[in-house]
Formats: sequence, structure tokens, C-alpha cells
Amino acid sequence: MSTKNLTGTLLILGPILILGAFIGWPVGEDTAEGELIALVKDPSFSKAIMVLFLTGIILLFTGLSMSSRTLSMSARSTDGSTKWSALATPSGILFPLCIAVMAASVGLNFGALGIHPNSVESANAIYLVGYHLTEGVGLIMGIAFALFGISLADRYADLLHRVIGSLYVIIGIGHLLGIFTTGNDVLGIVTWMGMFFVSAALGVITLRDKD
Repeated sequence: MSTKNLTGTLLILGPILILGAFIGWPVGEDTAEGELIALVKDPSFSKAIMVLFLTGIILLFTGLSMSSRTLSMSARSTDGSTKWSALATPSGILFPLCIAVMAASVGLNFGALGIHPNSVESANAIYLVGYHLTEGVGLIMGIAFALFGISLADRYADLLHRVIGSLYVIIGIGHLLGIFTTGNDVLGIVTWMGMFFVSAALGVITLRDKD
């Protein structure tokens, strides 16, 4: 399998796995304590959902990082001309950081489920940390997606790539705005869903690309 095909496959599979995890996640719980109570009702299923989610995150952001690397390499191959696609270099560094933050959060969630039968108070404290650990990842994703979108739109001349690049910039702005807005679930849902569908579309285009 070529690097191009692997990148496209990761960009497609990642969002599918994450959406599958979202389907099985407890709904209607607005607090960390409420979520944990719902999760401990079936610990094995809850852990499976978390593994599915984290696997999807790893696949998605690895695909984005690989795509960023491809864009940054194409920028360096030009004869000294300044291209915005060079912005893919920092985005390729930032995307793996998202995996690290998400992995740490899921790890804390696993720990909370494990000790809940013996210490409910400690489990709630650990889960609360994991629950809020991902709040700062919006800044990382916002910058990464904005830079990646600009570089993608600059690298390709066709309309489809430019549209996807522009959508990534909007997604990045959505992540950044989400840091400063509280109680706006609609913005978060739209931003995350947009991230999944746009990435899957990029994956399909990458697989079909003859370059």
C-alpha cells in the first residue's frame, strides 16, 4: 500500500470509528459525574466504546499529519518560491498533539472506571480531570486545521481541493471559537461533524488522486 492510499484510508476510517463511538456514548448527561454513573453500568461496553473512539482519533489525526507532511514536502520542492502550503509543516506537528491529549483523557477515564467499585469519590475526581482535559485541545485543533486548510487550498488549483481547504479553515475557526463560548453545544457538534465529513471527503479525493 502506497503512502497516498494509506493516508486516504486513514482519513476515511478514522471518522467512521469516531462516529460509531459517539452512537454508543451516554446521551443526556450534562456533568462528568452523570456520565460516569452511566458508563459504570456496563464497564466492558464503555471501555470498548472508548477504545473505538481513541482508535478513530489516532487514525484520523495520523492521516491528517501524513497529509500535512505531503503538503509541506511539495512546498519545499518549489524553486525558492514562497508558498502558503509551507504552513502544513506546523500543522503536521500539531495534529499528533491532539492524539496525545485524547489518549491521556481516555486513560483517565479507564482509570476512573477501574476504581469506581472501590472508591466512588476518587473515581469521580479522576474522571473529572479527564472530562475537562480535552477543553484545551480546541486551541491546538483550531490552529492546526486553519493552517492545514490554508496550505491545502494553496497547494492545489482545482476547485474541490480549494473548497475542502476553505472548509478546514472554517472548522479551525469553529474550534477556536468553541474555547470562548460556553453552553453552545450546536457550535461544537457542527464543528466536530464538519471535521469528520470533510476529512472523509479528503480521504476519498486522496485515494482517487492520480498525482
